[in-house]
Amino acid sequence: MKDGLYGGAALVAAYLLFCLLRPLSGTLDPVVDVFTAAVLLFGAFRGEIPGAVFGAVCGLLVDAFSLGVFGLAGLSLTAGGYLAGTISRKINIQAFFRSLLFFLILSAGTFAAWTGLVALIGRSPMPWAGGWILARPAVTAVAAALLYDFVRRLKTRHDR
Repeated sequence: MKDGLYGGAALVAAYLLFCLLRPLSGTLDPVVDVFTAAVLLFGAFRGEIPGAVFGAVCGLLVDAFSLGVFGLAGLSLTAGGYLAGTISRKINIQAFFRSLLFFLILSAGTFAAWTGLVALIGRSPMPWAGGWILARPAVTAVAAALLYDFVRRLKTRHDR
């Protein structure tokens, strides 16, 4: 129940941030993938099963926005949320640079899975956005690592 409430709040926050960033980006796709960052953070904080479910919901929401083949982002974000929950339980990602590397690897893996699925199944050409889309995993990882560190510090301050 608690995971569902946190997931709903995180989904609404990611959607609102997506709606705020979309007009600022103009014709380019936003360089920060808000939904990937939200899925990876949710998986890292809540675990593999809530991360996978949240990834599926966010992925289907992304697919609804893209008007492409339904399920491509859902599949890649489900795997990303599951892996974020599993790996964060196995290794210590408390240090900033360790969490940055963790989020960079998972963001790049999610991006690679999505681009591979789009190339394999998708009917429309890949939206390269002048090459800016290649910076998406790195920028998303930096944003996720900063948010992870911020939330972790807030939780430790609140628990005192």
